[in-house]
Amino acid sequence: MIVLDLEFNQAFDFGDGGRGSEPDPRCRFEIIQIGAVKVDGQYNATGNFNILIKPILYPKIHPYVEKITGFKNADFYGAPNFPEAYTKFREFIGDDLVLGTWGYSDIKALYRNITYHGLTESSVIMKYVDIQRIATKYVGFSKGGTIGLKNAVEALDITIDEDKHFHNALSDAYYTAEILKKIDPDKPTIRIFNSRHIK
Repeated sequence: MIVLDLEFNQAFDFGDGGRGSEPDPRCRFEIIQIGAVKVDGQYNATGNFNILIKPILYPKIHPYVEKITGFKNADFYGAPNFPEAYTKFREFIGDDLVLGTWGYSDIKALYRNITYHGLTESSVIMKYVDIQRIATKYVGFSKGGTIGLKNAVEALDITIDEDKHFHNALSDAYYTAEILKKIDPDKPTIRIFNSRHIK
Protein backbone atom coordinates (compact mmCIF):
# COMPACT_ATOMS: atom_id res chain seq x y z
CA MET A 1 0.00 0.00 0.00
CA ILE A 2 1.04 3.59 -0.66
CA VAL A 3 0.03 5.99 2.12
CA LEU A 4 -0.55 9.28 0.36
CA ASP A 5 -0.97 12.89 1.43
CA LEU A 6 -1.30 16.04 -0.65
CA GLU A 7 -1.02 19.76 -0.07
CA PHE A 8 -2.97 22.17 -2.25
CA ASN A 9 -3.06 25.76 -3.37
CA GLN A 10 -6.25 27.54 -4.38
CA ALA A 11 -7.56 30.76 -5.88
CA PHE A 12 -7.08 34.06 -4.06
CA ASP A 13 -7.66 37.60 -5.23
CA PHE A 14 -4.44 39.47 -4.46
CA GLY A 15 -5.94 42.61 -6.01
CA ASP A 16 -3.57 42.67 -8.96
CA GLY A 17 -5.88 41.04 -11.49
CA GLY A 18 -3.33 38.28 -12.02
CA ARG A 19 -3.96 34.67 -12.91
CA GLY A 20 -5.35 32.61 -10.07
CA SER A 21 -7.69 35.20 -8.63
CA GLU A 22 -10.73 33.15 -9.68
CA PRO A 23 -11.20 29.39 -9.07
CA ASP A 24 -11.25 27.12 -12.09
CA PRO A 25 -14.25 24.76 -11.61
CA ARG A 26 -12.32 21.97 -13.32
CA CYS A 27 -9.64 22.04 -10.61
CA ARG A 28 -10.37 24.14 -7.53
CA PHE A 29 -7.48 22.70 -5.52
CA GLU A 30 -4.12 22.58 -7.27
CA ILE A 31 -1.66 20.05 -5.86
CA ILE A 32 1.62 21.65 -4.80
CA GLN A 33 3.13 18.75 -2.85
CA ILE A 34 2.87 14.98 -2.99
CA GLY A 35 4.12 13.02 0.00
CA ALA A 36 3.87 9.25 0.27
CA VAL A 37 5.09 6.33 2.36
CA LYS A 38 5.21 2.80 0.98
CA VAL A 39 4.28 0.13 3.57
CA ASP A 40 4.50 -3.65 3.50
CA GLY A 41 1.90 -6.20 4.59
CA GLN A 42 2.67 -5.51 8.27
CA TYR A 43 2.44 -1.74 7.67
CA ASN A 44 6.17 -1.19 8.10
CA ALA A 45 7.54 1.70 6.06
CA THR A 46 9.75 0.53 3.20
CA GLY A 47 10.25 3.78 1.29
CA ASN A 48 9.01 7.32 0.88
CA PHE A 49 8.37 9.92 -1.81
CA ASN A 50 8.28 13.70 -1.56
CA ILE A 51 8.03 16.32 -4.29
CA LEU A 52 7.05 19.98 -4.52
CA ILE A 53 5.07 20.98 -7.60
CA LYS A 54 5.13 24.35 -9.29
CA PRO A 55 1.64 25.90 -9.17
CA ILE A 56 0.38 26.93 -12.61
CA LEU A 57 -3.36 27.46 -12.15
CA TYR A 58 -2.92 29.51 -8.99
CA PRO A 59 0.68 30.76 -9.26
CA LYS A 60 0.75 32.71 -6.00
CA ILE A 61 0.46 30.84 -2.72
CA HIS A 62 -2.81 31.55 -0.93
CA PRO A 63 -2.13 33.34 2.41
CA TYR A 64 -3.89 30.62 4.42
CA VAL A 65 -1.99 27.87 2.60
CA GLU A 66 1.25 29.72 3.36
CA LYS A 67 0.26 30.02 7.02
CA ILE A 68 -0.50 26.34 7.61
CA THR A 69 2.18 24.79 5.38
CA GLY A 70 4.96 27.36 5.71
CA PHE A 71 5.46 27.25 1.93
CA LYS A 72 6.29 30.49 0.16
CA ASN A 73 6.31 31.27 -3.55
CA ALA A 74 10.11 31.05 -3.63
CA ASP A 75 9.97 27.42 -2.47
CA PHE A 76 8.57 26.41 -5.87
CA TYR A 77 11.18 28.03 -8.09
CA GLY A 78 12.61 25.26 -10.22
CA ALA A 79 10.01 22.72 -9.05
CA PRO A 80 8.54 20.41 -11.72
CA ASN A 81 5.04 20.89 -13.07
CA PHE A 82 2.27 18.46 -12.17
CA PRO A 83 2.63 16.09 -15.16
CA GLU A 84 6.36 15.67 -14.44
CA ALA A 85 5.78 15.16 -10.73
CA TYR A 86 2.93 12.72 -11.29
CA THR A 87 5.09 10.65 -13.64
CA LYS A 88 7.71 10.35 -10.91
CA PHE A 89 5.02 9.45 -8.37
CA ARG A 90 3.70 6.69 -10.62
CA GLU A 91 7.25 5.33 -10.95
CA PHE A 92 7.44 5.25 -7.14
CA ILE A 93 4.10 3.45 -6.87
CA GLY A 94 5.02 0.77 -9.37
CA ASP A 95 2.41 -1.99 -9.32
CA ASP A 96 1.11 -1.07 -5.85
CA LEU A 97 -2.13 0.63 -6.84
CA VAL A 98 -3.90 0.76 -3.46
CA LEU A 99 -3.62 4.20 -1.86
CA GLY A 100 -4.07 4.80 1.86
CA THR A 101 -5.41 8.29 2.55
CA TRP A 102 -6.60 10.38 5.45
CA GLY A 103 -10.19 10.79 4.32
CA TYR A 104 -11.61 11.16 0.84
CA SER A 105 -10.59 14.67 -0.22
CA ASP A 106 -7.08 13.78 -1.43
CA ILE A 107 -8.43 11.11 -3.77
CA LYS A 108 -10.93 13.58 -5.20
CA ALA A 109 -8.27 16.28 -5.65
CA LEU A 110 -5.85 13.82 -7.24
CA TYR A 111 -8.54 12.87 -9.76
CA ARG A 112 -9.22 16.54 -10.55
CA ASN A 113 -5.53 17.29 -11.13
CA ILE A 114 -4.95 14.16 -13.24
CA THR A 115 -7.89 14.89 -15.51
CA TYR A 116 -7.22 18.63 -15.71
CA HIS A 117 -3.76 17.90 -17.10
CA GLY A 118 -5.08 15.27 -19.49
CA LEU A 119 -3.05 12.46 -17.97
CA THR A 120 -5.64 9.79 -18.67
CA GLU A 121 -7.55 8.81 -21.76
CA SER A 122 -10.21 6.73 -20.05
CA SER A 123 -12.23 6.65 -16.84
CA VAL A 124 -9.97 6.95 -13.80
CA ILE A 125 -10.39 4.14 -11.27
CA MET A 126 -8.50 4.37 -7.99
CA LYS A 127 -8.43 1.86 -5.14
CA TYR A 128 -8.01 3.42 -1.71
CA VAL A 129 -8.27 2.74 2.01
CA ASP A 130 -9.79 5.51 4.13
CA ILE A 131 -7.47 5.41 7.14
CA GLN A 132 -9.27 8.32 8.79
CA ARG A 133 -12.48 6.29 8.90
CA ILE A 134 -10.63 3.32 10.42
CA ALA A 135 -8.98 5.53 13.06
CA THR A 136 -12.24 7.32 13.92
CA LYS A 137 -13.91 3.99 14.68
CA TYR A 138 -10.87 2.56 16.47
CA VAL A 139 -10.51 5.40 18.98
CA GLY A 140 -14.27 5.65 19.51
CA PHE A 141 -14.40 9.29 18.44
CA SER A 142 -17.74 10.51 19.78
CA LYS A 143 -17.91 14.16 18.73
CA GLY A 144 -19.57 13.36 15.42
CA GLY A 145 -17.88 13.41 12.06
CA THR A 146 -14.33 12.15 11.81
CA ILE A 147 -11.19 12.60 13.89
CA GLY A 148 -8.42 14.91 12.70
CA LEU A 149 -4.93 13.61 12.01
CA LYS A 150 -3.21 15.37 14.92
CA ASN A 151 -5.94 14.31 17.36
CA ALA A 152 -5.61 10.72 16.18
CA VAL A 153 -1.83 10.82 16.61
CA GLU A 154 -2.27 12.09 20.17
CA ALA A 155 -5.08 9.64 20.99
CA LEU A 156 -2.92 6.72 19.88
CA ASP A 157 0.18 7.96 21.76
CA ILE A 158 2.25 8.23 18.60
CA THR A 159 5.41 10.27 19.10
CA ILE A 160 5.34 13.63 17.36
CA ASP A 161 8.65 14.28 15.65
CA GLU A 162 9.79 17.90 15.88
CA ASP A 163 11.11 17.65 12.32
CA LYS A 164 7.79 16.41 10.95
CA HIS A 165 5.32 19.28 10.92
CA PHE A 166 1.62 18.73 10.31
CA HIS A 167 0.34 20.11 6.97
CA ASN A 168 3.45 18.92 5.20
CA ALA A 169 2.49 16.13 2.79
CA LEU A 170 5.40 13.80 3.62
CA SER A 171 5.02 14.35 7.37
CA ASP A 172 1.27 13.77 7.24
CA ALA A 173 1.79 10.62 5.15
CA TYR A 174 4.30 9.46 7.78
CA TYR A 175 1.84 10.04 10.65
CA THR A 176 -0.97 8.38 8.71
CA ALA A 177 1.25 5.34 8.11
CA GLU A 178 2.15 5.26 11.82
CA ILE A 179 -1.56 5.30 12.71
CA LEU A 180 -2.18 2.43 10.31
CA LYS A 181 0.66 0.45 11.86
CA LYS A 182 -0.60 1.16 15.39
CA ILE A 183 -4.16 0.06 14.60
CA ASP A 184 -2.95 -2.87 12.47
CA PRO A 185 -6.26 -3.63 10.73
CA ASP A 186 -6.54 -7.21 9.56
CA LYS A 187 -8.34 -6.56 6.28
CA PRO A 188 -8.95 -2.86 5.72
CA THR A 189 -11.83 -2.10 3.38
CA ILE A 190 -10.60 -1.20 -0.08
CA ARG A 191 -12.86 1.43 -1.64
CA ILE A 192 -13.20 2.26 -5.30
CA PHE A 193 -13.16 5.78 -6.71
CA ASN A 194 -14.04 6.51 -10.33
CA SER A 195 -15.21 9.45 -12.38
CA ARG A 196 -18.85 8.97 -11.38
CA HIS A 197 -18.00 10.01 -7.80
CA ILE A 198 -17.01 13.49 -8.91
CA LYS A 199 -20.43 14.40 -10.30
